[in-house]
Amino acid sequence: MKKRVAVTTMAMVLMAVMTATGQREYFSSLEAHQKTDLEKVACRYVQCFKTGNPGVIESALGHAVRMKLYVPEVKCPELRQEINSLAVMGTTPSIRYKAYLASLVFDSPKLFKEEAARQYKDPDDLFNTIASRLQVALLGSQHTKFVRPE
Repeated sequence: MKKRVAVTTMAMVLMAVMTATGQREYFSSLEAHQKTDLEKVACRYVQCFKTGNPGVIESALGHAVRMKLYVPEVKCPELRQEINSLAVMGTTPSIRYKAYLASLVFDSPKLFKEEAARQYKDPDDLFNTIASRLQVALLGSQHTKFVRPE
């Protein structure tokens, strides 16, 4: 009995150590994006949007945005159309909001060029950063509109 407890404990410790040290990034690297046929990948994201599974849809939105940040020149009208559709008719408020943010990235990728260089732990981190950038951009443009010339 003591031997089994010791072996189980050791296995759990080893698993915890391997998980902590070998954890992979959530998003692919820039190099991986540059080596990939992104038009083919974009079509896969469209398929993910049609699954009806909110988790899959939100994850695909995050990956599509990450792709656009890394490679702003990538074109995929069907992906763009599906993102617009999700922004209006997504099944959850979270999907609609993230799709709206994604549509802004697809419309104006240059606005988010600083965000392209950052690493993100998950889609929520990515979308929070995009929302913050938009807030700064909007507040900055509002500030310049109402400043009186001296």
